[in-house]
Amino acid sequence: KDPGRVLVQTYNPDAEPVKRVLAHDFDGFAQQELEWRKALAYPPFARMASIRLEGEHPEQTASVARHLGNLVTKNMPPASVGVRLLGPALAPIAKIRGKTRWQLLLKGPTHVALAPLLARVEAALVDVPSAVKVVIDVDPGAML
Repeated sequence: KDPGRVLVQTYNPDAEPVKRVLAHDFDGFAQQELEWRKALAYPPFARMASIRLEGEHPEQTASVARHLGNLVTKNMPPASVGVRLLGPALAPIAKIRGKTRWQLLLKGPTHVALAPLLARVEAALVDVPSAVKVVIDVDPGAML
C-alpha cells in the first residue's frame, strides 16, 4: 500500500530470482525457489547445520576447518541415511574485519540424522585453539 524504495544488491542481476522479485512475481518466485530447494535438498525439504570458523591467522583457521571436515567425514553415517557434507570451504565472504572465515555445511533429512555428527564436532571444540572461533548454527538463517 505504502510506496517505498527497495535496494537490491547482487552479483548476478540476470538471475531468475532477482528478475521475479523485480517483477513483483511472488508466486513465481516461491514456486521456482521451492523447486530448486527440493532438487538440492535444502530446507524445507531437508535440515541443515552450518559450522562457521573465523580467525586472524588464515593458515591456522584453514587447518582447523580441515580438521573438523576430516572428523565429520570419518564419522559420516551410511549414504542411505542421506547426510551430506559440503566443505570445508572459504565462506562466501571470506574475510571480515581482517579475519579469515571458513565453513562446513551439513545437510540431512532430519535433525536426528545430523545430531551425532554435531555432537562429535562440539566435543572436538575443546582442542580448537582459542584464536579460532567456531559457531555451530542449526537451521542457519544465512550462510554468508
